[in-house]
Amino acid sequence: MKDSLRVDLDRLRSIKGMKWTKYEKDVLPAFVADMDFEPPNSACEALKEMVDMKDFGYKFNHIDHLIPAWTNWISNRDGLKLPEAQCAVFTSSIHALEAVMVLHTKPNDGVALFSPVYHPFAKAVKSAGRKLIDIPLLEEDWTIDIERFNELAKSEIKVVLFCQPHNPTGHLFSEDEITEFAEIVIKQNLLVISDEIWADLIFDGISHKPLAAHGQELQERIVTVGSASKTFNLAGARCSVAHIGDQSIREKLSEFPEHYFGQPSSFGAAATVAAWESGKSWLQSILRQLHENREFLIKSLTGTDIKMDTPQATYLAWLNFSNTNISQDPSKVILEKGRVALEPGSKFGPQSHSFARLNFATSPEILESIVERILDVLN
Repeated sequence: MKDSLRVDLDRLRSIKGMKWTKYEKDVLPAFVADMDFEPPNSACEALKEMVDMKDFGYKFNHIDHLIPAWTNWISNRDGLKLPEAQCAVFTSSIHALEAVMVLHTKPNDGVALFSPVYHPFAKAVKSAGRKLIDIPLLEEDWTIDIERFNELAKSEIKVVLFCQPHNPTGHLFSEDEITEFAEIVIKQNLLVISDEIWADLIFDGISHKPLAAHGQELQERIVTVGSASKTFNLAGARCSVAHIGDQSIREKLSEFPEHYFGQPSSFGAAATVAAWESGKSWLQSILRQLHENREFLIKSLTGTDIKMDTPQATYLAWLNFSNTNISQDPSKVILEKGRVALEPGSKFGPQSHSFARLNFATSPEILESIVERILDVLN
């Protein structure tokens, strides 16, 4: 393993992040979506420079560079040129989602999501007093139930929370799915908030295509949310950028005072800009390691009672324990008996109690221990 990807277990157990401090030291954590790999040197050096210079004052130039750094990254990756004037900076992807959702809806308006999905989505809807419209994905292939979506979109839905690539399944919605989805969105004049923070972590030579790239009519109804948090392991930077395709949302945002929605810190902005500008080679190494880890998981679980659809993207494995003797609450049993922390499936949707999410962004050695412990529990 290359130096940049080496995982030091002693270092992991000494850092203050949630992943390695939540549980006792004998527990191997594979729950929260942080990588165990160190962030790219460019991001670390940007922060180190600020610390060495004791540069803790006003430093807005990094924040000013966030939008051009992101739009340039998107253009190079996807060939999509997003107008900088239509973009805005937020402190996190959920911050962007919540701000836009609240601006565009009134209490009890319907907000749809496709579960199982990143659990803060549902929490955001409920805490804002909006009506949660849960449309479960079809479990056999994690595709959208288009018929149900179409029916509910006629009267129940005003906003759709979209996740592409999808967390927790690692599914990529196909061109056909997006085409059908887009037709309904345009016909019913819905707003879509598209969380695309996993867009750099795609396997098998597949290219990401932003939802906003599927035609101008759809782009004008989409808010695309991006961040370096997952790609470069910078969740603590608290930094996000969004393209606001919907003009009415841009107008509503402009009605508020300049600092009403806050902004990232200079430190978060510096690390993020450095990663987008100089982190490509680091990312390529990470993708190779993640691909190896994914293949190891597939091989290790083949022939067992655990079912897993091969994730096309992300570093998350959505494990189905419904055919095992721990199907009711697998993450709880595995934590107690195997000392491995997985994310409970029930967090992602009420239909997912027999599932658990496993984060495989770690060293091969740690991943091997995680899998061995899980299989020992089953055996």
